[in-house]
Amino acid sequence: MRRLAVRRWRLRHFPACPRGPWSIPEAREKFDLFLLMGQSNMAGFGCIRADDPWQADDFDPVPGVLVLGGQAKLKDSKRRGSIRWRPASHPLHLNQRSAGFGLGLPFAVELRKETPGHSVGLIPCAWGGAPIQSLGPGSPSFQNTVRRARYAERFGVLRAVLWHQGETDALDPADSAAHADRLRGLMHAMRGELDQPDLPFLIGDLAEPTRPNIDHERVRQGLRAVAEEDRGSRFVEAAGLEKVDSVHFGRDALIEFGRRYAQAWRQR
Repeated sequence: MRRLAVRRWRLRHFPACPRGPWSIPEAREKFDLFLLMGQSNMAGFGCIRADDPWQADDFDPVPGVLVLGGQAKLKDSKRRGSIRWRPASHPLHLNQRSAGFGLGLPFAVELRKETPGHSVGLIPCAWGGAPIQSLGPGSPSFQNTVRRARYAERFGVLRAVLWHQGETDALDPADSAAHADRLRGLMHAMRGELDQPDLPFLIGDLAEPTRPNIDHERVRQGLRAVAEEDRGSRFVEAAGLEKVDSVHFGRDALIEFGRRYAQAWRQR
């Protein structure tokens, strides 16, 4: 009787997603959920520039990967669109004109190579240009992230947070100096809200600076330190990834970055 009630609940809350390669697994533990948090490189900056074009199949949904709608704007926790699952294709972040090809889908594709019997659920929570304080505890974005993560956990298991942020904070000496501690506070708060004290964070490196920059390097060192000191979390190297401007990665680099995030997940 309970199984029938659960099935009816799923049909009522999940009407928009087709069956087949985009169905939610009946077994909750086979639906692996990941939060995508940070700023533009996580929201997806690939294919934004004319010299970094979209490819023919970039808009095709990826089998076995779903994405959750209902993200809020940065300064307003009210959701935009329905909090529902849909087949995942680029761009994942729909309410930002600047969002394009991102690392989330390449990450999911790589992950499913080793767990083909699982589906992946991506929860877009990144925002271009966002300083860490606009994503952390007490912010509208944080409230929206927690709300949607709790909703997603009705269907699957939250496995980790993919984090890539820091370029904006590197523009100010005070913000760059405080960035690592603010990230620690965000991680602690997120784990507390979701009742997962050991929730892993996969923390991505920033792009190599075009010229020496003390504040940029301070943020990078802080990201690495937080990842290395935190049990279960991992640092994801950006060395060798090609940029399209001073801070953003292009399409090909984001594919490789997604693979590196998946490798970091396997090695946690």
